[in-house]
Amino acid sequence: MQTSKVYYNHLNQLNPKSDFTFLVRKNSYFFLVLTMIFSYFYNLPVLSYSVKGDNELRLYDLIGIIVLYVFFTNFKFYYYIINKNNAFKWFYYFVVWCSLTILVTFFFSVFKNRLSDFLQSVLYLYHLWVFFVTSLMFFVISFNKNKLKIFVYFILLLSALSCTIIILQNFNIIPFLWSSAYKFSYSGFLSGTLGPNKIVSGMYALMMAVFSIGLLSNRKSGVNKTLLIVVLIFNLYVLLVSGSRTSYVGILVFLSFFAFFKTTRFIFFAVIIGSFFSFLILSNELLYAKIDEVINKRVVNKIENEEDFENANVGKLYEDLGAGRDNISLGYLNYILRNPEIIPFGLGFNNRITRKIAAHNMYLTTIKELGLVGFVLYFGWLIQYFLISFKRNSGNELAMKGLTLSMLITLFFGEHLYIYRPLFATLGMFLLVMSALLSYLHDNEFIKKKYS
Repeated sequence: MQTSKVYYNHLNQLNPKSDFTFLVRKNSYFFLVLTMIFSYFYNLPVLSYSVKGDNELRLYDLIGIIVLYVFFTNFKFYYYIINKNNAFKWFYYFVVWCSLTILVTFFFSVFKNRLSDFLQSVLYLYHLWVFFVTSLMFFVISFNKNKLKIFVYFILLLSALSCTIIILQNFNIIPFLWSSAYKFSYSGFLSGTLGPNKIVSGMYALMMAVFSIGLLSNRKSGVNKTLLIVVLIFNLYVLLVSGSRTSYVGILVFLSFFAFFKTTRFIFFAVIIGSFFSFLILSNELLYAKIDEVINKRVVNKIENEEDFENANVGKLYEDLGAGRDNISLGYLNYILRNPEIIPFGLGFNNRITRKIAAHNMYLTTIKELGLVGFVLYFGWLIQYFLISFKRNSGNELAMKGLTLSMLITLFFGEHLYIYRPLFATLGMFLLVMSALLSYLHDNEFIKKKYS
């Protein structure tokens, strides 16, 4: 890889143990990140323990210990990289703020004699750190473009495999893979190894579909176009059969963004990909029947009055399709307004002791748990993706900004970019996709401008 000597020399002066060349070329770190990527697609438990009922550890729980060890033993180097990238910097300070406010959660757990709840919050905070650091390590290692290519192919192949498992499950070829407790809680929803909550497979499919479109639009990505088309079509199908209405909104937002800013390219994609996808679905009665069943069950049959849809009555449609989320969100808003003292700093990271039911609205959740400080840091982080300029890789810019807009809107209806047990590694996957899109900025001109 050709990289400026100025950049090497400057980083070498930071800390001999954090030499850039060493960190990028060290294969153990490369395989460590590969293992973490695999763990995001394999959310089935690998160990069980009992602190608060039946608890489970996943692969990223175990490998994450090594990830954090690497980060903190090379902290000066990684902190330098963080400060040169606003998206990483804002999210880093958000994670630090979460780490500070968990002390408030600890106070509540002691006062209410619910220490087990606090221990669960500590595990979630650990996940937050691990997901962030993994995306940062991915970004650094991807300065080596050959390794970036391997990372991207690995993600795409794992995505195709996970979609294949879900499709085969829907045809009763592969059984439900989770425990009986999950089967009861989530009505046996089929989502392969991703997680039995509909939002998980829906959001994974949304992110990978957008990622595929971005790389298809990037002529210099070097990724096989046939593979990208296969991954895109597989994920579009899985998104539809997921029944996740939040993910449906997300893909509609992205497609609207795509059509508005890249009209000609959108028409080309719509005709080519749409025709191929339609032919595939309509030529197979089983594929079509499954989609038709899910859409009718999750959307059509939920709308009480068809005129609301025809007249774009958003408020009434949200009431019909939101499964009571409008009332939950209003309850959260009333709780915050009745307790204005929590608005500046919040009640503590993942403090479910005061109000156990989730808000299903990230805007309200951040204020309630992390206050206005956490709110500004969290949404300031997402806004940073809009401010990144891609002069050449416009496909990556399309994917990054379109996906960010999708999240900003869908976060009104959920907390899928946060840390809760039913979400598994969804946040980690989002950070990974964004790091992959960002990594295509790596070239000599970018390095000299940003890091020397």
